[in-house]
Order: sequence, then structure tokens, then C-alpha cells
Amino acid sequence: MRTPVLDFDNLPWPRGALKHAVFDIDGTLTDEHSITSDVTIAALRALDDAGVPIALATGRLLNGGANLVRRAGIHAWVIAAGGGVVWNGKDIVSAHYMDVEEVEQVTAMAHGNGLVPFYFDEERIYADRAALDAMGMLEINENASEGQPVLDLDQFTPAHATKVSLAAATPDHMNDVIGAFTKRFPTTTRSHANFLDIVAPGVTKWEGIERALAVRGLRAEDGLGVGDSENDVAWLSRIGYPVAAALASPEVLETCRWRLPKVDDAVARLLQAEVARRAKDD
Repeated sequence: MRTPVLDFDNLPWPRGALKHAVFDIDGTLTDEHSITSDVTIAALRALDDAGVPIALATGRLLNGGANLVRRAGIHAWVIAAGGGVVWNGKDIVSAHYMDVEEVEQVTAMAHGNGLVPFYFDEERIYADRAALDAMGMLEINENASEGQPVLDLDQFTPAHATKVSLAAATPDHMNDVIGAFTKRFPTTTRSHANFLDIVAPGVTKWEGIERALAVRGLRAEDGLGVGDSENDVAWLSRIGYPVAAALASPEVLETCRWRLPKVDDAVARLLQAEVARRAKDD
């Protein structure tokens, strides 16, 4: 069944139905270079000004989400590193660390399959910078980190790893190896055509979102959610009004009730439409 395209002029949910909103970042709030436009920043600010609580659920480093919150001047929770780190707008309220032995196993398997691993802790990313750059993946990761540089591996402490990401040179290469990683490491998700993410057992974006909602007295079924990748499926399936980004994966399209049209700043246009409708009702 084809997922219907959302009509900004005729939003499909009842007026006043949305009590909060959850957004993935890369591929949802960003362009192909992992940059969030000024138009989208302004739309997030307008939604916050309209009194709609916001959460950002991302595979990014915490700074990549927290700095976006600061740029927009909004009040929001950030679920970062695929659920490995949860931030309430002021403090880190939870961090889930991987087992050191598992980090070593992921690393060895990555090298054996021609992938470049890079590592997240609570606040930084670490990698073989030259290898990541040669693959063409260094700039996109530093853009996603909102100005935070990727550090060299000699500064990384495996006991503090909240996530290991694996980069492939091409989507086809990732298609060839993903099955083996998923079989060996059950938390493996594909966050990008060229990236896999692996976190500690039991950790997902949904776990952090659930906490962010509970603390603020919100229910998943009253929320708007927008995402694009396989690591968004678990939480989009629980959200009341799930919307797929314009270039979402097939799994996300199957999960969501609507999809965004392929236009510039599609999420911004959605938020502008929702805010405008609220203003008319006031």
C-alpha cells in the first residue's frame, strides 16, 4: 500500500490534536550535507513559541542535537547517539555504555569487512580521521556534530562508548555486509545509506523518547513524529501521527500514515502549516 503524500493545505489530523512533536535530525531536518536550513530553524522556533513541546531523536552526537536546540532558541529534549545519551535541555539525564569487549568485536569485524568504525561517547566522536576522510565521510559527520570536530582515536576510551558507527564507501557495500552485522550484533540499525549504528543491548531512540514524554506528562499517541531511517521505525510505530520524510526508507514508509512531498524544507512547511492553523483557531 502506497503511503499518501501529506497536503500542507489540508492537514489530516484534527485541529488541536498535536500535543507534542518528535523529530529525527539527519535526513529529516537537514539537507544531504547534514545542514539544517535557517527556514527549518525558524519553523522549529515558531512551533516552540506556539507551546508545542519538542524532542529531537537522533543518531548524532549530543552536541549535534543540543547545538541545534540552542541555535533555534527552543526548549527541547535530545535523545542522542541512537538512544545512548538523553539530555533534558540542561543536563545529561542518562547514558548507556557498551561493553568494552563488544566494542572490540565490532571494531575487528568492521575492519575485516572494509568498513571504517567511528566511536561516540557522551559528548565527542573519535575516528581514524584519514580513513574516514578517504571514504568521503568526515565532512558529513563534522557537519552533523554542529561544529564539533572528530577527534583522533588515541583520545578515545572504549569504556565510555555509547555507540559505534560503521561507514561504508557505497550503499551497495553496506547492502552486502549488513546481514552479517545484524546477525552478530542485534542492536544494529541502518541510520544512513552508508552507515550502521550499534549501541548497547536494549537501547533505542524510543527508550529515550518514552522518558522525555513521561517526565513532561505527554502521551506518545498525542504526538507528531517525523523520521527517515530504519532506526526511526521503533518509535514512529508508537507515535499517534507518524510522518515519513520525503526520502524515507521503505521500512519507514510502511510504518508511517503519511509522507512529506519532495520539496525544499518540507518539515518547515509542515510546521508552518500547523502553526498557521493554530493561529487561526486562537
